Amino acid sequence: MRKTAGIITRSALAACACLLIFSCGSVKNYMDAEGPSLCGSYSEQCPDPCDTIKVVSYNIKFGERIEEAREEIRRQEVLRNPDIVLLQEMDGAGVKSIAREGKFNFVYFPASLHGKHDKDFGNAILSRWPIRDEQKIILPHEQPISKQLRIATAATVVIDTTSIRVYSVHTETSWLGIDERIEQMDSILASVPAEFEHVVIGGDFNTVSAGTIRRVERRFTDAGFTRASRGVDYTAAEGPFGLLELDLDHIFVKGFRVMSAGTGEKTEVSDHLPLWLILSME
Repeated sequence: MRKTAGIITRSALAACACLLIFSCGSVKNYMDAEGPSLCGSYSEQCPDPCDTIKVVSYNIKFGERIEEAREEIRRQEVLRNPDIVLLQEMDGAGVKSIAREGKFNFVYFPASLHGKHDKDFGNAILSRWPIRDEQKIILPHEQPISKQLRIATAATVVIDTTSIRVYSVHTETSWLGIDERIEQMDSILASVPAEFEHVVIGGDFNTVSAGTIRRVERRFTDAGFTRASRGVDYTAAEGPFGLLELDLDHIFVKGFRVMSAGTGEKTEVSDHLPLWLILSME
């Protein structure tokens, strides 16, 4: 059951501490907008065209338990056979492993070499459909302590005759002020090409408080997007015994009708729950 607003408000600072401890290590940022990058194709053939698509977004904590994450995606019916997968906190080896297992095409950009585990740390887009025109978007503002930068990975997924601009996002945690974090989201919105009628922007937005969620949602709504994951229960559990339930992960869409949405089961793979949507192209 979701905790009351009062409990969340009183516990926000503790939650931030639990969420952000890892960010204090030193990092090496990848400042080149062209890379490093990793792309590949394991899809054997395009699926048959259909009226709806499934999108899954998942922050797999530091990409550490990939074999279990693969099994989780395969086992849970709500996650099975997605058309588009958005991954965060990944390294290249983990992305390739999931793509190979699921027979996906993929593109991956790391934001940095993370000091906590000395591995690349970034975002990926996977799809059973063709992927092209990949792009790395370096978000403004460093994390104040570690100086880590965040990115969004963008690409075009071509489903039958429809081109969808897709973004896998991981914005900064609450160590960064809300105004600066909104500017990170503004940089993503500014990068969306005007010619695209269908857009999916999803991932880990690190929205700890209800006020932050409202402000983020308003920004996307003003840009013509719908918060497709609105109404889904918490996507991360933090604090002692995982009692603090947080809505950190979101998916915003343009040009789609939301058919259904939810989260996968809680496992030991990550402190986040996988978020899924069924979308109909309008």
